[in-house]
Amino acid sequence: REFFEDFKPKLGDGSASALPAAPAAAPREAGPGPAPRPAPPPPEAMASAVPGNAVALKGAGARIAQNMAASLDIPTATSFRFVPAKLLEENRRVLNRFLAAGGGGKVSFTHLIGWAIVRALEAIPAMKSSYREIGGRPHVVRSEMVNLGLAVDVERGDGTRSLLVPNIKGASEMDFAGFWAAYEDVIRKVRSNKLSPDDFAQTTVTLTNPGTIGTQLSVPRLMPGQGLIVATGRIDYPTEFQGADPDALASLGVGKTIGVTSTYDHRVIQGAESGEFLAKVEELLLGAHDFYDEVFASLSLPYEPVRWTADRAAELGQVGDDGHMEKQAHVLRLVNMYRVRGHLLANLDPLQTKKVLSHKELDPAYHGLSVWDLDREFFVDDLPGARRQKLRQVLDLLRDAYCGTVGLEFMHIQEPDQRRWIQERVEGVERELSSEDQKHILGRLNAAEGFERFLHSKYVGHKRFSLEGAESLIPMLDMLFEDAADAGVEQVIMGMAHRGRLNVLVNALGKSYGRVFREFEGDLDPNSIQGSGDVKYHLGTAGKFTSRAGSTITVELASNPSHLEAVDPVVEGMVRAAQDEMQDDDRVKVLPVLLHGDAAFAGQGVVAETFGMSQLPGFKTGGTIHIVVNNQLGFTTPAVRGRSSVYATDIAKMVQAPIFHVNGDDPEACAWVARLAYGFRQAYRKDVVVDLVCYRRYGHNEADDPSYTQPQMYANIDARRSVRKLYMERLVNRGDITLEDAEAALADYRARLEQAFEETKGSAPSPPEEELRSREPLGVLPVVETGVGRKTLDRVLGAVTTWPEDFTPHPKLAKQLERRRDLLEKGTADWALGEALAFGSLVLEGTPVRITGQDSRRGTFSQRHAVLVDYRTERRFFPL
Repeated sequence: REFFEDFKPKLGDGSASALPAAPAAAPREAGPGPAPRPAPPPPEAMASAVPGNAVALKGAGARIAQNMAASLDIPTATSFRFVPAKLLEENRRVLNRFLAAGGGGKVSFTHLIGWAIVRALEAIPAMKSSYREIGGRPHVVRSEMVNLGLAVDVERGDGTRSLLVPNIKGASEMDFAGFWAAYEDVIRKVRSNKLSPDDFAQTTVTLTNPGTIGTQLSVPRLMPGQGLIVATGRIDYPTEFQGADPDALASLGVGKTIGVTSTYDHRVIQGAESGEFLAKVEELLLGAHDFYDEVFASLSLPYEPVRWTADRAAELGQVGDDGHMEKQAHVLRLVNMYRVRGHLLANLDPLQTKKVLSHKELDPAYHGLSVWDLDREFFVDDLPGARRQKLRQVLDLLRDAYCGTVGLEFMHIQEPDQRRWIQERVEGVERELSSEDQKHILGRLNAAEGFERFLHSKYVGHKRFSLEGAESLIPMLDMLFEDAADAGVEQVIMGMAHRGRLNVLVNALGKSYGRVFREFEGDLDPNSIQGSGDVKYHLGTAGKFTSRAGSTITVELASNPSHLEAVDPVVEGMVRAAQDEMQDDDRVKVLPVLLHGDAAFAGQGVVAETFGMSQLPGFKTGGTIHIVVNNQLGFTTPAVRGRSSVYATDIAKMVQAPIFHVNGDDPEACAWVARLAYGFRQAYRKDVVVDLVCYRRYGHNEADDPSYTQPQMYANIDARRSVRKLYMERLVNRGDITLEDAEAALADYRARLEQAFEETKGSAPSPPEEELRSREPLGVLPVVETGVGRKTLDRVLGAVTTWPEDFTPHPKLAKQLERRRDLLEKGTADWALGEALAFGSLVLEGTPVRITGQDSRRGTFSQRHAVLVDYRTERRFFPL
């Protein structure tokens, strides 16, 4: 399967994360062991004593019995310790909420405890010792690395159970992410019955977890060849508090604990070493030695881990005391900071090339809030839900809203109602799309990727300025057009540069495959004056978009030269002209959409100029939806050398436009953001910016080799699966679709492309579609009579030299306008009068006249005065 051979199931789905309560038993390394026990009586001597209901143990059951008997020869001792589990619970919860948001699996308690054991063994190497008799003499063997054994309970088809103890090889050489993946790989081997003898060999230490069945403490048997087995109990409040109210316990700072035992071979490990080992495990589970920091960093979490601190008695009083009031103020400050700075922790970069950075102002500890406050309630009446909520709920809500694969910048907006509009749509709102929407998005990704790969294989060496790496743009535009069509918008006018233009033309505007293929075959419109070569990437077109509800909308893409952002004001002018022609004063019938590149958006002055005119009465179009296709590279220039701002989109803050950053590898988030952007634009008639953070799979064009300047970035990109594959895996892992469904949909799309390709190659060139391109010059036109009659001139002159009775012109201006009458009566005219007569005659013929630009009303030299201003009230009067 070309597209599905590298499918990866998610890690840590919880199906095998718990270890059983049974003692560890598994094949053990061959070698000298303890002295043999007396041989049992011969079978024939015992046959008569076997009861009728006895069943002989065979296979694994027999080996377990033998190992248990052999374990009796090991002089063991056990250390016990109850460890606070509060920090373990809270940090695991933060991990799993972050991973779940990205469809990335689940971390169990045993994953974290196992990792703490590995780290503690490196700190206390004596615990890696085991006993051997070699040549009849006792020896201690010290392992260099940790092979952590996992006791896994396996249920057979007949209902019987057995215990297997495979191990994670070289666990001490990994980071947590590698350990987690290796752990899950071992569990998958157990469940799929694919273990080999090597998976059991050379176990250093074994971990078993009888806590899953409620056991508090356990003293498991130690197998020959090992020096240590660790058992964990259930996580619960101390027995004396188990009947207490959880809220009362929270106010007292009482948390849950977990029992941990260390059963060791007393011949080579001493009790003090075992106690020191358990103390080290406790230190790690309480966050010492950067334990959770390293776990978070290895899984790319942007948050500060929850820290262990002692609760302060002064803060345990009633709601009205000073301590609680201080913390109440800190909670409200924390809420505000997540709205302002939460985007800095958002998971936006698909390549994850930058080091994950936390931010002090988003760490509860920075605001004086501790792990014990997570279970306490505070007033948060401007958040959705109850007026009083636990701090844990508040953090969950804020992180879900502002720190997932969408980062929002909107607190720079001065208007409270606009900020509130965004808050109401992102805080506490479920963003999951319907199954129908998910399959529709997958279909659009199939189309986007399939089209690019088809061109890549059929037209080798041709430039196409691929969209690959940013395929989520297609479902994003699809959702945007669909919402607009269903809301009754009549027309979308777009502008964009060359990156992904062919894909947008075909998969968003409906340009036929055949037309594109013919252009690649060299069948270009002979009337085009734009030359050859990359002309395909400059052409515009117009088409009809039909939503799934059956609504239609006209979508027009303006032609664009290679000057990237040059089309921006052109599109705005096209939109304003269409709105004026429709008398669309509310600016809701025609929607402008501009697609930008990140480097050009930040670097070209025309972008700022276009923003600067966006709210002016003579130029405003009711807000433009800007989509920045941010592939994090300007040809060969990275962002750190191309701009001084944090984001490519910071220029948009000049007009207080909201900015929505989104990870391009999360197409569902991209579709959701498109709908949010459209809703804001329609509600407030102002610009909104979507920053689609993605990457560029090839160079600037397909003939360019970007590894000359960005070798590490492109090694990462080359190894990365496509947006469609990642999304398909997410849907399959959630059970929304099957692999076969996804493969069939892609095969169907490729078949349609093949058919269009074959039809194109076998047909004669056809007339070009009606495309938006420059017309061929007509040469010198014949002389046209432009004069008008004296009556018309007199009528215009009367209009520009009179004003309402209640209007007071500037004292100097009245005399200046009177001189115009004298000029015309003498049969002469100055420039200003001639211009006024010309404009007025055009208006009388029904031709609208629009003059724009600085000083255009008065004229730079105080000559035009197309608009008069009342000297007393500043009321404006338009004589024409």
